[in-house]
Amino acid sequence: MFFLELQTSDMHAALGRLLDQARVAGLPVAAVSARADANACRISASIDINDRDVIDRLVRRVGALFCIDAIEVRGESQCPTPTSSVT
Repeated sequence: MFFLELQTSDMHAALGRLLDQARVAGLPVAAVSARADANACRISASIDINDRDVIDRLVRRVGALFCIDAIEVRGESQCPTPTSSVT
């Protein structure tokens, strides 16, 4: 299981892109939540898969959206892995 956290300025676009790309890749999304802070939103998702390469491809596709500020990916151990910053 992998856990993704997206920081975004457009929650609807980012959430739609995440869910669409997960569906296209055939990835089982176990849970999704979103919350808005002052000027940004955070979307958290858990994806029930053990293949890091598949997750990395998903992160690259989702991160290509202009409103994504950063994506953090954690594995089953709950230890953070390098954050993907999108500019």
